[in-house]
Amino acid sequence: MDMGSMRTDGACELKPFAILRFLQMRGIPFIYLIGFNDVAYPYSLTVTPTATIQETYSDNINLSSDKKQNAFVTELNPGVSIIRQSARSMLNLNYRMQNIYNSGGNSGLKTFNQLQYNSHSIFIQNRLFLDSRSSISQQNLNNNRLANDNISGAGNSTNVSTFGLSPYWTPHFSNFANGNFRANFDTFTVGSGATANQNTTSSISPSAISDSANLSEVAQLTSGNYFKRINWNLSFNNYDSIRNQGDNIKFQNSSGLIRTYINKYFNVFAQGGYSNNTFQSVNNNQGNGVFYTLGGQWTPSQHYSIEAGAGNNSHVTVRVSPMQRLNWVTTYRDNSVGLNTSQVGQVGQVGQVGQVGQVGQVGQVGQVGQVGQVGQVGKTWETALTYQTRKSNWSITHNNLTTTSQQILLQDQNNLTNTQATSPIIAQQPPRSINNGYLSNEVIVQKIWNASVSYMTGKSTVSANAYSRDSVYQISGSKQKATGLNATWNWKFASQTSAYLRPQWQQTEYGDANNKDQYYDISVGLTRTITPQMNGRLEIRHSDQSSDIETNNYQENRATASLFMRF
Repeated sequence: MDMGSMRTDGACELKPFAILRFLQMRGIPFIYLIGFNDVAYPYSLTVTPTATIQETYSDNINLSSDKKQNAFVTELNPGVSIIRQSARSMLNLNYRMQNIYNSGGNSGLKTFNQLQYNSHSIFIQNRLFLDSRSSISQQNLNNNRLANDNISGAGNSTNVSTFGLSPYWTPHFSNFANGNFRANFDTFTVGSGATANQNTTSSISPSAISDSANLSEVAQLTSGNYFKRINWNLSFNNYDSIRNQGDNIKFQNSSGLIRTYINKYFNVFAQGGYSNNTFQSVNNNQGNGVFYTLGGQWTPSQHYSIEAGAGNNSHVTVRVSPMQRLNWVTTYRDNSVGLNTSQVGQVGQVGQVGQVGQVGQVGQVGQVGQVGQVGQVGKTWETALTYQTRKSNWSITHNNLTTTSQQILLQDQNNLTNTQATSPIIAQQPPRSINNGYLSNEVIVQKIWNASVSYMTGKSTVSANAYSRDSVYQISGSKQKATGLNATWNWKFASQTSAYLRPQWQQTEYGDANNKDQYYDISVGLTRTITPQMNGRLEIRHSDQSSDIETNNYQENRATASLFMRF
């Protein structure tokens, strides 16, 4: 439903504004003014009401280890998609009200709000911008759950709501310098029921995760075209997490770098700065102080380069690109000061709205970048390898992060809500997310491996992902390691019908007693476009979890039938 391309009298505003006012009355953040500020410009506005009817049968609705209970669960989920574009703004909103009867087999009716929202506004072309974002979803509290579907289990989830604003300015000072100045404000609200450390036996009991306001500032200046043989940059990054309960957290880093080119193959550089971080940790090492690095870079050809720097912060970086489709960068660091805070507070720009795809599936906006995630003190290394062919994409990455539960959940909200707020017929069910272990106010040090591949043929798409995430909580000292594999095969064997197969496996080790959970599931499904406005899905799924904690053992068989409609 296209609601007009020119705003002349405001009449076409009534319906979307009424819908957004309704969302606000349901407790959705106050967002509807953002992105509607270019009254004089032509625009396109599409409002698409949706509805999902779904019936699920489970032979173990409470995911119980001994007292299994079968149940039918009924869902009626109205929703709306709003996409608005003009020369100076973009808005993408997906909302769903999930109404579930007999979830958990309790013969009651439960309602959950789910929202994904992004906007991008241009106040001065190529200079001044404003991004905004908001989300509402449900988050697992422990490992004894499937994905965030709100159907199975017994009270093991909590609501997570976020709202953020990011004004930024990108000035150009003639040919001397280019700037990037950004402020980020994000609120994080968690519902009742969030408790600390459910899956550990540590004698230290940290506080449960709390609501927070996250403020960050980024200021960057880089040399312009006036500087030919010398390049330089200055940067300041500051991130503050202000909690309702527990200690506040600060990550702050100031740095400068100057690089001069001896010839086209070799350059030398000097880098220095100051790091000031405040958070509780096991060894009380927050990496504060002055840091410096002196070194050089050798680039014998466009396919290879090596850079080395020495100081109280040292590093070696090797880049290999023997062909256009293959890129591999590896860095080894030995840092005495700072947390490698080049990413602190930076938020990726919101992407453009995608085109409307299959029936019931709307285009998604770009993902918001990492917020406040940083590196680590000590000896670490990271790598990123990407390879592309005409039909496939391959990647391997390894990263080191110092972060918090709030930052992890803020980063994950786009992925969760994009799936929840759009059609479950097209998106199917999301893979089981890597659990945060437990929700707390602790700083978390992580080492993350990820490998993925996707392959496309004329009628089939195959993708696979392997991951490993080691987490150490900095107050309690608790550890968790999550290792997993998941894959998807989608086969479009007829013009209106597709089949899919998806296996998943995850092993989680946690707690001082080295407890271990091992989970796998496999689902087989069929999707069909019944009419241009209606899709259907049938799915059969088997899940199994074995655990050192007896109450975490369970098996479940599930059958689901769904109808998705758009109007």
